[in-house]
Amino acid sequence: MASPSILNNSVTLSSNDNDKLDKLIKELNKLQWENGEYYFHNFVDYYQLPQIIRIEQTWNTNLIKNQWMYLQTLFDRYLIIASPISKSKSSKQKYLIPDWFQGECRIISKNPTLKKRCWIFQGTFELYRFDLPRSIRVLTDTPAHIRKKDASSTHEWDKIVVRKNARLNVLRREQYQSRIKNEKGDLLASEPKDAFILQDPSTGHEFILPPGVPLRFATLIEDTELHSEYNNHSGTFTFPEIMMRYEFPLDIEIATHLPVDLPNFKSQVRLEKFCVAKSVIAFTFGGDKPQLIDISPLTQFTLHCAKCLTYGLPRDGENSKSDNKKEDKFDEKEYQSYEDIRSKMNTIFDDAAEIFKSKIQIATEEELECIETAFEISVKMKTEDDRPVDTSYLTLEQAIKIVKQSKDEIPFPKAQPKRFTVHASADPSNPYNEVIDYEDMDALNQSIDAKPQESAKLTKARSQSRSKKSSRSKPQQPTNQTSKRPALVVQQLPPPMLLPPETFEKTVKAIPDKLYTDFIPATATAATSKKADRPPRPETKEKSSRKSRK
Repeated sequence: MASPSILNNSVTLSSNDNDKLDKLIKELNKLQWENGEYYFHNFVDYYQLPQIIRIEQTWNTNLIKNQWMYLQTLFDRYLIIASPISKSKSSKQKYLIPDWFQGECRIISKNPTLKKRCWIFQGTFELYRFDLPRSIRVLTDTPAHIRKKDASSTHEWDKIVVRKNARLNVLRREQYQSRIKNEKGDLLASEPKDAFILQDPSTGHEFILPPGVPLRFATLIEDTELHSEYNNHSGTFTFPEIMMRYEFPLDIEIATHLPVDLPNFKSQVRLEKFCVAKSVIAFTFGGDKPQLIDISPLTQFTLHCAKCLTYGLPRDGENSKSDNKKEDKFDEKEYQSYEDIRSKMNTIFDDAAEIFKSKIQIATEEELECIETAFEISVKMKTEDDRPVDTSYLTLEQAIKIVKQSKDEIPFPKAQPKRFTVHASADPSNPYNEVIDYEDMDALNQSIDAKPQESAKLTKARSQSRSKKSSRSKPQQPTNQTSKRPALVVQQLPPPMLLPPETFEKTVKAIPDKLYTDFIPATATAATSKKADRPPRPETKEKSSRKSRK
């Protein structure tokens, strides 16, 4: 990839901060720096930011050799393509709006389309929440037991694996019993226990799942279950809330925080497509004036870093087996000095970085094409992932074979713009995957007219948590400014870690081959058996206790 000419944004610092920066530069010159060079893309991939570097080979960039650079953060966000609605000479110009944009907007589409919302749960026991019957979609391959519609026995259920994307109806609860033979050949039967009966509506086959089965499922939120305000398009919305609520394209009017650096920007725009974009927010300093730059992680140039960062790492031309070479010792004092400089530099540049994160930018043709391509990949992946399966279950052998097959990774678009990298979203219909703490539901249900002090604390906490994150995170909790109301929808839990194929196989094979819905007398429990195995009490004590009770 050819390295770009990097756009600079001048940063105005107070005289106090300028003095602090000059002192920090003197401190940096006292540190030991690596003689070897690192490729920029390798460095940001290996080291967690922030870090301080010195530029070496600039190649096709407009960077300056030996210039200091503070790599503040790996900034990832959603970039939304927005085009002006009004017909004018400047209407052909399109913009990129990050979901970190702090402005609020009104919906001006005549017939905006609300997204279908789903609750997503982990665990069969979550079905206790609902009145039955209830339709669900299975999200991961799940061990279960089946009773086919035409089965000769109505009380025997055979072990199978329910397939991902199977559409099933949860019909009722029913009791079941498991039976196994021990090493002696004795039949051991469990006490009757509660389970859920699910049915494939296309075949009539029924499945039984005990509450302890780790079923991950989605169920559509019915209109009667949504808060009445969810269908209300009036008021103002933040960009994260718009992305969660509405299908694109969508016409909006930005009501606050209009960009002052874009004089031709029109407040009424059409939101078209979006994708995940990643870039490194950095600051160059040591010259006339500090500059903020937003660069792609793939930008081609080399750098030197502080030697205290590379302790223990092999160096080019170094023979690790040589006994004559004196081993370097980790300099704790040197590293603490570097840490102190880095921390102070963060306080100088952090505010400028936060402002830049919410900035609306003019889009180039190259950037538009790349974002559109990434969006199309996202939609295609989601369509394939949600495609209904031809059969709702697999045999044990079929499931194990499929689990052992290599999984397709999310494709990385080949064409990449110069300022940032674009990435397909795993689920464009639900861009934010948040964990909801059900113990903190009062915070979610807090009215928007909360006390100013509490609101300020909440805003500060959000700002601090946002500045520490480099992974995909929602910038700000959405608020609809129309009235007091609880949270409109609960977001989904993050995807669980998939079991390794060997573990999945062992887990499924450990489950009883059959379950039963007719019952035989249960075998004595382990506690009863242990009690029966104990030696009898001495008769004299038993008699004496009886006498004492008379």
